[in-house]
Amino acid sequence: MKTQTDIAWDFGAIPMIEPEFLGGILATSSDIALLIDANAKVQSVLLNSAEKLYGNLSHWEGRNLNSFLTIESRPKFAKALERLMGGETIFYGLELNHEDNAHWKFPVRYNIHRLGDKDKILLLGRDLRSLSENQQRLIQAQIAVERSIEEKREYDAHFRMLLNSIKAPVAFVNADTGTILHANSVLMDYLKIDEEAVEITKLQNLLANRNDRRDFVEKLNLAAYGNYELEAVFTTKVEEETVRIAAEIYRTAGQKVLMCTLHQTTDQQNADQDFIQNLVSSFHHSSDAMIFSDAKGGIRYVNERFLDLVNVGHKKEVIGKNLAEYLGRGQIDLAIMLENVTKSGAVKIYSTHLKSGFGSKIDVEASVSKNQSEKNTLVAFIIREVSNLDETMKKSMAHSAHDQMSAKDLVGHATLKEIVSETTDVIEKICIEAALEMTHNNRAAAAEMLGLSRQSLYVKLSKFEI
Repeated sequence: MKTQTDIAWDFGAIPMIEPEFLGGILATSSDIALLIDANAKVQSVLLNSAEKLYGNLSHWEGRNLNSFLTIESRPKFAKALERLMGGETIFYGLELNHEDNAHWKFPVRYNIHRLGDKDKILLLGRDLRSLSENQQRLIQAQIAVERSIEEKREYDAHFRMLLNSIKAPVAFVNADTGTILHANSVLMDYLKIDEEAVEITKLQNLLANRNDRRDFVEKLNLAAYGNYELEAVFTTKVEEETVRIAAEIYRTAGQKVLMCTLHQTTDQQNADQDFIQNLVSSFHHSSDAMIFSDAKGGIRYVNERFLDLVNVGHKKEVIGKNLAEYLGRGQIDLAIMLENVTKSGAVKIYSTHLKSGFGSKIDVEASVSKNQSEKNTLVAFIIREVSNLDETMKKSMAHSAHDQMSAKDLVGHATLKEIVSETTDVIEKICIEAALEMTHNNRAAAAEMLGLSRQSLYVKLSKFEI
């Protein structure tokens, strides 16, 4: 068999193919084989048995192939058919998109061959769905890469804007080598670094003393893990200055990075530091017991004097417990103090007693104040020991003159039994008034403090017209 080209088929080299085997060979050498006539009418359809996605296409036979082509493929097929019928040989593959009742579509690349009969045309096709799917994946991957690049540019712009808006010198440093990864303009200006050279500069090389450079990065890592500031002397644009470095460590892309913020040390900062140290020293060495608790009385900080009063050996035995455990009237005392400090902001003097670890009681006076923070509320208790002699003198100074005159007036005018009864009523009234004053007229707390039921207290209030 010869074509119109110079290509010759030597049938002597290949045996003739029997007709019963020809269909199988065509079906297996392609995914789909179509036999059509000059009018594009489908005579026969052969499918590769390995292809299960096509289903049964026997309904194509006897119908025009254009019925199963998409709109854009029909003119392409008509032009190729016209050239073929005109005597040309089509060497390139013809890519057509099929559709079948809008249920599915698939692209196929056909090789078109004329048979001996001029009205018989053979189309051998390869399914392009896998190639099409790969192309779609490639396009989607390309879109994702472009989107990722745009997002990176956006985040980089936000990062640069935020970094340069910080007023303090800030540098992002490789935690292993000390190389500056990013720095804001304030740091570059402060440490005299060129913008072109900033990302190849090591932070330790900017230290004034060469001897300090050896272990500087390791110290910076320890400061970050320990959450404290590191002091270092840098050569700045003015002179050699002592700088405090606050470092925070994090990981990104498998790399440890330190975000270093530099703070200039000023006289005011030193003065503030001295003041804070003096406050801490006064707290620990005060002659009065000092306790800081949360809003519910949970103990957060105590000094040594409080441990002495309650006979506790170490702060760990106290921290985390409730202060009510150490007050004489327990939760009553604590509730009264916390309620009043919440209302007025401070309680000047509140008399009670502390319970020591050995069961003894110590008379004390407490002053209470509260900070204004909403997130970390702390209540401060300053507790001072009061001796029994001082308490007795206070009471005697308040009542001695009145009690002596009353007793003298009664003797000779009433019997001893009547005098004792009258005196008992006076003492009872004084105690009730004192309890009401201590609890700021909280009658439920006053009744509990006096060991009375609420109903008994109301009866006595009516009796003494309080």
